[in-house]
Amino acid sequence: MKAFFGTFTNKIDGKGRVSVPASFRAVIQGRGLTSIALHPSLFDPCLEGAGFDRFDNLLQGTKDSFVGPAADEAADLIMGELRELPLDGEGRIVLPDEFIVKAHLKEQATFVGQGWKFQIWEPSAFDGIKKAKLARVADALKKGTP
Repeated sequence: MKAFFGTFTNKIDGKGRVSVPASFRAVIQGRGLTSIALHPSLFDPCLEGAGFDRFDNLLQGTKDSFVGPAADEAADLIMGELRELPLDGEGRIVLPDEFIVKAHLKEQATFVGQGWKFQIWEPSAFDGIKKAKLARVADALKKGTP
């Protein structure tokens, strides 16, 4: 299965449209899909996306019941905010206004591949996250911990 990888920054137009990176579109289209599934991250000021098939798989693992003794609350939160966003003829999606606000997006969006999913960040926020991760990795390597 092809994965989402790489980092790309694209412009957001006045209508909230942003181009999905061509390599990300290829992953989606390679799965026979014409849209992406997007939701606000539960923990970070960014958006998380994948093919809608990822969330179909999540549903297959959830028992359909009115009362679930072991409910997956994280899945409930994600499914409650999940949006299916169709790719237009130019490979763009329209970001919902509330998603733009939650991720603090303005004029640009940075797409970050993470294998089976991707994230969309405000570029300067992602730069800060990346620097912090690099510092933690460097510190761990200096201490000899994985």
